[in-house]
Amino acid sequence: MPELPEVETVCKGLSAYLTGKRIVQLELNRNDLRFPFPDDLKSVEDRAILDIHRRAKYILIRLEDDLTMLVHLGMSGRFRFHEHPVAHEKHDHVIIHLNDGSVAIYTDPRRFGVIDLIHEEDNHKLLNHLGPEPLSTLWNGDVLLKSLRGRKVSIKSALMNQKIVVGVGNIYASEVLFLAKVSPNRKACNISLPQANRIHTATVQILQDAIAAGGSTLRDGQFTDIEGELGYFPHQFAVYDREGLECVNPNCTELVKKSVHLGRSTYHCTACQR
Repeated sequence: MPELPEVETVCKGLSAYLTGKRIVQLELNRNDLRFPFPDDLKSVEDRAILDIHRRAKYILIRLEDDLTMLVHLGMSGRFRFHEHPVAHEKHDHVIIHLNDGSVAIYTDPRRFGVIDLIHEEDNHKLLNHLGPEPLSTLWNGDVLLKSLRGRKVSIKSALMNQKIVVGVGNIYASEVLFLAKVSPNRKACNISLPQANRIHTATVQILQDAIAAGGSTLRDGQFTDIEGELGYFPHQFAVYDREGLECVNPNCTELVKKSVHLGRSTYHCTACQR
């Protein structure tokens, strides 16, 4: 599933191509994705796109008259942009026709994505429970430590809890904890303030580096940006998907280990992470 860097990459691409244009037609090739489309989804037609930004792993397309289109990419969702209409592919479910003749196409083979509308008064159920943004000044080591009190789950699982901090999924949690030198198996309630500070610093660095690299495209090849380009952060992975390979830290000859947390693969170095 795309994590914060991938969603940020898509937002930047959509913003560059769509902001300031007007939606003249919303073409729907089915009635649902993970959930049914709202009955008034086509009310986005004849509205200008004012802004496109990210909240957690959600894309928010802000339109005229206090209307916002919410998009979650799910497991396999992606956007493509074309200067002119093109022939539809098999899994092209939503086509946004713009006033200059260009189109933005939402494709989702597995249909785990979400498209919904937020009205000005709405307190949207998918957003109102979310924790702080990891790249915000409102999140730091102290805030993280307070949110971990009493939690007996592993720190790896806690980092993936969107009520504690948003946007960090399986891939980046492994990378963050390696950089912070914290074992993913350590209980969240046993994290010290120095460790929480290291985790905060590592989270910011890993996410910023991943955004700069255009996110991560794994071997399944599912993630691409709006122009069809792959994300290159996997070339910088220190532990993720490196089971059995030697630790990248100098003077460490330990091999990267793989374990499972809540059904998700976790990678770490038992010598470097405590």
